[in-house]
Amino acid sequence: MQILERLKNKTILLVEDEKVIRENISSMLKFFFKEVYVAIDGYDGLDKYENYLPDIIMTDLKMPNMSGFELIKELEKRASKSYTIIVSAHTDTELLIEAINKGVHRYLIKPITEDELFEAFNAYFEKIDKILPQSVQLETNMYFDLNKNQIILEGEELHLNKKETLLMKLLCSDINKSFSYEEIEYQVWGSDSMSLSAIRSVVRDLRKKIGQDYIINISGLGYRLK
Repeated sequence: MQILERLKNKTILLVEDEKVIRENISSMLKFFFKEVYVAIDGYDGLDKYENYLPDIIMTDLKMPNMSGFELIKELEKRASKSYTIIVSAHTDTELLIEAINKGVHRYLIKPITEDELFEAFNAYFEKIDKILPQSVQLETNMYFDLNKNQIILEGEELHLNKKETLLMKLLCSDINKSFSYEEIEYQVWGSDSMSLSAIRSVVRDLRKKIGQDYIINISGLGYRLK
C-alpha cells in the first residue's frame, strides 16, 4: 500500500506555539491525513492527545507553559503509543541526544520541507510494519486491517464506532497479550473516565458485530483476543 493511501487512514497532532508556522504546517498536513489536530503548547497538546489519541504527534521543543520534552514525559506516563516527531529550530547536539534518550522517533529542523516530512512518515510506517502485522485474521472470512483500523467481513467493512475501533486496534497490536484495564483506559478512553461497565458495554457491542468467541475476558485483569 502506498504511503499516501496509508496516511489517509492516520491521524496526527501538531503542537506548535508560533501561529504562522502552526498554520503553514497544518495546512500541508491536511492534504495527507484523515484528521489533523492542532495545539498551541504542551498543555493544550496533552489535552488534545487525551481527546483524540492520534497516531502521530509532531511537536516543537521550546514552547511556553509546557515544553516539548515535558509533553513527551507526560505522554510516557500515559503509556502513549503515538509516534513522536520533534520539529525544532534548535540544532544543538545535546538536544538531539536528549531527544533520542527520551524515545523521540524523529528530529526535524525548521524550516521543514515536504520531502523531509515524507521521510519521517515513511520511517513511521517502517517502524510499525516491523512490530505490527498488516492484518489479524479473526476467521476465514473476517480480519482486522491495521492499516485502515477496520474489520473486514467477506470483503465488506463493518461499521465500528471510535471506542470499538481503538479497542480492536489495541487488542490486535499483540494477539498473545492480555491487556489490563489500565492499559485499555489509557489507549481507548484517553481523558474520559472508564468504568468496568463502560468497557463491558463496548465489548458487548463488538461481540454482537464479530461474534462472541474472539474477545476473552481475563478475570480481574482485562481482555485479550482468543
